[in-house]
Formats: sequence, C-alpha cells, structure tokens
Amino acid sequence: MSRTWKDYAILFFSLLLAFFSFYTGGLGALVPPTQRGIHVLLIFPVVLFMKNSKVFSGVMEDAFNIFLTVLSCVAFGFYVLNWERLYTEPSLSAVDMVMGVIGILIVLEVTRRTVGLGITGIIIAFILYAIFGRYVPHDFLAHRGFTPEQVVYLVFYGTEGIFSVPVGVCATFIVMIVIFGGFLNTCGGADFFMNVAKSIAGPARGGPAKIAVIASGLMGMITGATVANVATTGSVTIPMMKKMGYRGEYAGAVTALASSGSQLMPPIMGAAVFIMVEFVMTPYIKVCYYAIAPALLYFLSIFMIVHFHSIKLKMYGIPRSECPHFFAELKHGGHLLVPIAVLVLLLSRWMDPMLAVFLTIVSLVIVSWFRSHTRIEHKRTIEGIRRGVAAMAPITAICAAAGVIIGIMSMTGLGMRIAFLIEMFSHGYLLIALILTAIACIILGMGLPTVAAYVVLAVIVPPALRKMGVEPLQAHLFIFYFAILSAITPPVCTGAYTAAGIANSDPIKTGIQSVKLGFVAFLLPFVFVYDSGILLLSSPINNAVAIFFTATGIISWAGTVEGYFFTGPITKWERLLYGIFAVLQIMPGIVSRMIGLVGVIALIAVTSKIRFGTLIPIKESET
Repeated sequence: MSRTWKDYAILFFSLLLAFFSFYTGGLGALVPPTQRGIHVLLIFPVVLFMKNSKVFSGVMEDAFNIFLTVLSCVAFGFYVLNWERLYTEPSLSAVDMVMGVIGILIVLEVTRRTVGLGITGIIIAFILYAIFGRYVPHDFLAHRGFTPEQVVYLVFYGTEGIFSVPVGVCATFIVMIVIFGGFLNTCGGADFFMNVAKSIAGPARGGPAKIAVIASGLMGMITGATVANVATTGSVTIPMMKKMGYRGEYAGAVTALASSGSQLMPPIMGAAVFIMVEFVMTPYIKVCYYAIAPALLYFLSIFMIVHFHSIKLKMYGIPRSECPHFFAELKHGGHLLVPIAVLVLLLSRWMDPMLAVFLTIVSLVIVSWFRSHTRIEHKRTIEGIRRGVAAMAPITAICAAAGVIIGIMSMTGLGMRIAFLIEMFSHGYLLIALILTAIACIILGMGLPTVAAYVVLAVIVPPALRKMGVEPLQAHLFIFYFAILSAITPPVCTGAYTAAGIANSDPIKTGIQSVKLGFVAFLLPFVFVYDSGILLLSSPINNAVAIFFTATGIISWAGTVEGYFFTGPITKWERLLYGIFAVLQIMPGIVSRMIGLVGVIALIAVTSKIRFGTLIPIKESET
C-alpha cells in the first residue's frame, strides 16, 4: 500500500522520537525539563497528523494540521530552550506569555482529538477556576484567584503542570516499553501468545473462551491496554466462541473482562502503573510482585466461570488436531520470551528502568535473528517504531492534559479540599470512602483511558485514605483497579463496546454481562485494602492463607454465577448458599473464611460427590 505525505510525516517524527529515546535510554536521560520537553515536541505532531480535527476536510484539514504542527514545534521548542532561564527568573515577558498560551492551546487540541470534548471541557473549567476562583460563591471551594500570567507560568513552565510526573514517566520508561511492545508485536509475539493459549486451552471444554482468558493474560505483556487487547484477541476468539454456541453478549463480555486484566498482569502492566511507581516511590519490580496475586485471582475468576458455563451448556473443546502443539509453538517462537525474562531480571537487579528496557530491546533484536520468521530487519524496525509511537502518542497527550489538572489542583489547594470532602461524606468510615472512590473512578473512567482516570484521582484520593490507615500502595492499586474496570462498566464501557462490535451484540447488554461475570473483580480491590496478604505484604503464612481462601471463594462464586458447580446443576437455594459462603471466604477474617469454606464443603457433601472428570480436557474422540 502506497504511503501518503502524512504517513511520511508521522514516520519522520516517530523515527526522531525513537532515536532520541534510544539515545537517552542507553546513555542516560537528560535533565527532566529537557527530556520531557523534547519528548512532547516530537510526539505531538504524531497526534496531530494521526487524528483528524473533524473541523475541516481535504486540503483545509491538511493545512490546519501543518499550521498546528508548526505552532507546536515552536512553542515546545521555546520551552526546551528557555525553561532554565524562567526557572531562575520566574517573570514572563510578552513572548514567554504568548508561547505559553500557544502550548496550552495545543495541549487542549491534542486532548480533544485523543479523548474528546469531555475531558477537554474539564481542563478548561479547571483553568477558569484557577483564574476566577475568587468569584466562586461557595467559600469552601473559593480561593484568592491567580492572574493569567501566574496560571501560564505554573501550568506551562512550572514543574507541576504539563511537564509534571505523568509526562516525565512517558518521556522515559513508558515510551521505551511501548516501543518494545511494538517490536515484539512485529516479530510475531501476538501470534505466538495466541497459539500458546490455543495449545493449552483449545481442547478443553469451552476451549475458545478459555483461549480468550489465557491469551489476554499473555497479550498483556505486549499491549497493556484493554481496547487494544480486545481488538487483537477478540478478532480471533469471539468468532470461535460464537461458532461453538456462545451468545454474542457472553462472548463479548468474556473477552472484554479478560482483556481488561491485561493491564493487571505483570511483568508489563498498563501505562498507568509506571506513573504509580513514581507516586508511591516504589521500584517497578516490587509493584509487579505485589500485583501478581490479585492478577492471577482475577483471571482465575473468569476461567472458572467460563468452565462451569461450558459444562452447563455441554460445550466441547476444539479438536486437538486443529490446535497447535505446545512444544512445537515453543520451538517456533519461544525465543521471544527471552527479552521478557531479561527485562524482569534487569529490573530485579534494581537497574534504572529506562536503561533496563533499552537493553531489553537490544536483546529482542538479537534473539529475533534466531528464527527467520521473527528476524528484525529494516522493514520490521520501521514498523515496530511506527506501532510503538502510534500507541505512545495518545498516552502522552492524556498525561499532558492530566498535568494541567494536577498543577491547578496544587496551586489552588483543590486537591486537599476534595480529599476533605471524601473524608467528610464517609464520616470516617473506610468502607464508605472506598465505595465513593470506586464510584468516582468508574465515572471518571467512562470513555477515557486508564491513565487519565488514574492520574487525576491519584492526586486527590490517597491523602484521604491515608488518614484512615490505608497504605499508599494499597490506595493507589485500589484506584488503578477501578480505573481499569471502568472499561467494562456501562453506560460508557469502551472495552465492552469494542468486543460488542466484533460479536455483533448489543454494547450495553455486553457491558452488563461483563459486570455480572466480573463481580469478583470489583470485590478484589476492597479485599486487598483490608487484607494486605493478597498483595504479599504480610507474613508468608498470612499471604498464603489470604490467597487460598480468596481463591476458594472465587471458585464458589463462579458456581453461583453459572448455577452449576462440580456436583452438577444447583438449585436456587444451593446457589444462594454458595454465594453467601463465597463472600464469606473472600472477606478478610479467619473466622468468616473458615465458616465459608466449611459451608461449601458441607454443601458439596450433602448434594453429591465431586466429579473430578469435569476438570479434565475433553478427548478429541468426544468432540
């Protein structure tokens, strides 16, 4: 397919950004303002050329985009060259003011093109609040107000505005990890993980649905994004599920729910987790360690629900002759796992994350030459960079927009006021505060990427939860989880919408089905706030106990959802009891957990013997 001049413009800025990122990744990052400024300078043109303005068309659209690109390069180039002067002499000249205003307007425009008018309107409202705060009628929200010059200085030239922590993480670690994902994808990583999932789960009961669960967990190491994961795995698994007899809503819900978990699965989680690392001041590898148990429990809940559903509907797996062979797939593409192992090893040795990912990319290039079908040559290098930067562009735009909100919250004290409101409305009860936080995350995350929802709430909520005894890591992970789950929560559920489009199902029904199947996923954040054992933060015995009872509770709940357990179909009363016992096992507290476990065992004993054979993959002859 022939390329247009716009494609070449995108490729030009993508190559420049990749070269700059590789250079600073290998030799060390520049001082933060320069590193961040150059990153934004090179990536905003990619956004402007990738996303149409929807204002003009044809030649006018092209001219408008070129004009904005020139303004963007001038404004952010001016920032890179002058930030040091303005840091030592915080007074703006007329030129400084004009460049700052242009820079802020460019941020608003790329935000509008990336996530729409909703978040753009919120940013404008924050800017107006900063300037006209003294006129706010309610004394609690009113402040002395700031001049336009002060707002421009703090938002554009300051350290807590556009170029604050979120963009700083984008300009160092995230850009490298996303480019790594782009390279891994062009080497056939997505096909490898999908085939591995098929070889493991394909022959089992409900094979296509289980493939979706396993593939989504593996694909998280490449995408780390719900919608991208749905589009990648869903295009294969949803048609397979429908062919096996699953309803469109159910097939879409399973895929959306499993794909949401891609951002939870270490070692490469979603972009928001890299920003979390900076907020909680905890090494990335430690965050991965703390997140592994909740992620596995999350996927266990989906897997068991799919398993019981498949048995209930007497569904079989894919004939083994049509599934890839596991060891053959490992021989074919297993060398692509080496760079991921390299990344984990380097991060576990406390190496600088940016350098660790740079060396990981180098290792990927080397191992790709082990097989001709994965070899990174000229075309694949360009394609890997193009894919990586294309995925990176909207993330940076969103983080820059979030930086505006962070800066204004800081300068006006609004963040502390909102934290006080959460504490006041909860009356000091932690559970109420957590419920309010979960609702805020879901509402804010409607139609937005996880990064946008997480970053804004990460500034507001943790101080309030900290006063109630919640550790910073638990508070941030709580926000992170619910920001992710907003992708499957109606009425605006981007993950479910994408899956519904592939399944030709109703988006709202698919979203409702996702929430129904993912009820446990909504409980897990509450569990690890009250019981740090789920995050492996307690003693080894307490950690094991917490994980064991949560896992058994999840299995019991899966039977409740599907009306089917190891013993076979269950009545409404049995279903109710299994649900009660499931919640008791998931709830913190050894007494309630023991009551729940004993209750389940007693119920199983009373109803019938456990049929272990239902857990064994169906033989090909039975299909």
